[in-house]
Amino acid sequence: MLNERPYSHQTLLMLCVMLLCLTGGMIESAGACRVLEPPPQAINTLWVHLEGLCFTSDQREWTVKGNDVLEAVKNGKNLDFQGTLIVDDVMFDELPLQAVVDLPDLPAAIQERLQQQGVAMVRVIPGSITIRDSQFEKNFATNLVNDVLVVLGEVNISGSTFLQSLDFSKIMFAKPVVFTDVNVENEGFFIGAQFEDTVDFSHTNFGTHSRFHEAIFRAPVTFADVQFQGVAEFLEVQFQQAADFSRANFMSGTGFSGSVFRGHADFSGIKTEREVYFRFSEFKQQVSFRDADIRNVLDFSNSRFEGEHDFSHAEFVVAPDFTASNISVDVSVSGRKPSQQSQWLLFGGLIMLVAIYLWISKRGIRGHSA
Repeated sequence: MLNERPYSHQTLLMLCVMLLCLTGGMIESAGACRVLEPPPQAINTLWVHLEGLCFTSDQREWTVKGNDVLEAVKNGKNLDFQGTLIVDDVMFDELPLQAVVDLPDLPAAIQERLQQQGVAMVRVIPGSITIRDSQFEKNFATNLVNDVLVVLGEVNISGSTFLQSLDFSKIMFAKPVVFTDVNVENEGFFIGAQFEDTVDFSHTNFGTHSRFHEAIFRAPVTFADVQFQGVAEFLEVQFQQAADFSRANFMSGTGFSGSVFRGHADFSGIKTEREVYFRFSEFKQQVSFRDADIRNVLDFSNSRFEGEHDFSHAEFVVAPDFTASNISVDVSVSGRKPSQQSQWLLFGGLIMLVAIYLWISKRGIRGHSA
């Protein structure tokens, strides 16, 4: 029996070596970073897909430059990136202005909107934009104040990171927009943006400042499970159909004042750390704050509720303000409670006091013994 033990150890060692060699070969063959060949259907597309375990050094071998993006868009090409690194600024105000009357391919609804708004000249992106699991080093922006940029194709930006400013202001999106699992580390601006079709912002992280001032959502939109790290501004926004903010986390000051919710407004399960304002807002249908965790001021002064409202099981540290509103909701107020950070600071302070007490006691014992 004693002679079998070394043999068992040797067998186990050989099996481990064989397994490491096998898995190492599989990782080397399956995990190496490589650029894929464009498929035949990508003939009119700026198509850059990286596959495998790609580090920043690998991505820099196949970077996409800002000028390449603009040139492709000017030529009517689609954009399709996967796992890529986009360097340099991309400024869409460099696209040429075109007369609306010279663009017969514009959908009738878009032409009508532009006419109603008195817009005669526009910039146009005719194709689709698909950017997944990619990273933008510099600004990605319309850089527009008064002009309008029309995007006629679908937009799918998911799993990507914007290290600098993201500015989609003054864009009119003709088709669905998917903007999920995105990380915007700095500003994310959608000022005056118009969305003709469905929009999905779920599971996205907005950084220092997000602005949707005077945006128009003409179809259902979801901000479910979104993290708003900095100030979030939704002033005078038009939600013409359902708006889903369920389980969103508002970590800084937030404003929905002057906004109109024409469809179901879902704020169930949201968390707020700072003040949230709904002053002069209108809720045309049902609105839900069920199971919300409100840790600061929630201001509904001068707001209007025309449908059902649900504040059940919501927790408030400060009573919500319904001054000059058409409803008054009795809610339970738990009183101010320390945040998790404050609790950790308190816990650390107690440990420090105990340590000081023990140190003083120990010195006292030594003094007496001397």
